[in-house]
Amino acid sequence: MLRLLSGIVGGAAGTLALFIAYFILQNALPASDEATSLSVFVIIIMTFVGTLVANTVTGVMVTFMDNEKYSRRKTMVMHIFLFNLILFFLTIPLYLMGVALDIVIGIAAVHFLLSAFISALIMEVLAGREYSLLGIYSNALGVFVSIGLALLFVTTGVKDITIMFIAMPGVWLVLELIGGLSELIYDNFLKLYGIDVLNVETDLGGDKEVEPEEKEEDEEGESEEKEEDEKND
Repeated sequence: MLRLLSGIVGGAAGTLALFIAYFILQNALPASDEATSLSVFVIIIMTFVGTLVANTVTGVMVTFMDNEKYSRRKTMVMHIFLFNLILFFLTIPLYLMGVALDIVIGIAAVHFLLSAFISALIMEVLAGREYSLLGIYSNALGVFVSIGLALLFVTTGVKDITIMFIAMPGVWLVLELIGGLSELIYDNFLKLYGIDVLNVETDLGGDKEVEPEEKEEDEEGESEEKEEDEKND
């Protein structure tokens, strides 16, 4: 429940920041057909501000809600900021291409979806290496569920701009809901079967069986080299 609250509040904060950026920047738009490139720039800034605020606020709230697991707050916020900044520059060419294809709103939605997904992965990786795989699986499932819900809204006639504004709290709500359910299901699976499949230390492919053989070969090679050196001496 606390994780769901974090996702809703963080997404709502991002949507609010997006609205504020929109009302501030809309006065800069000229009322003419030549405003296309400037309009795209406004959308890029809006999306960047909204995603950065949503992802950062959600990350900070999660660290307060579950400080035992998500304890590296400052490092988490720094990595979320750096990734969103890099993603901002990487998506600029896509927005410019989207003008010609008339899919700028769709690119903005994908921008936020990707930023939320990677930000959630950053949170899980920094939370602990032992069960980072569980976070990867659950967040990937959450993204697919979010895409499915977005397509469902589109088919029911909901406007793209509406989807864009509800995407932030909606995606983070789904990510946190799927994340919580995944942990609950995996805990029960672990209690029933006792197989810690998603622990990164668990050997599923026989990797640890190969390593001793490689070490033995290295040791034999080193011993042979020593014997040759002793003979030469």
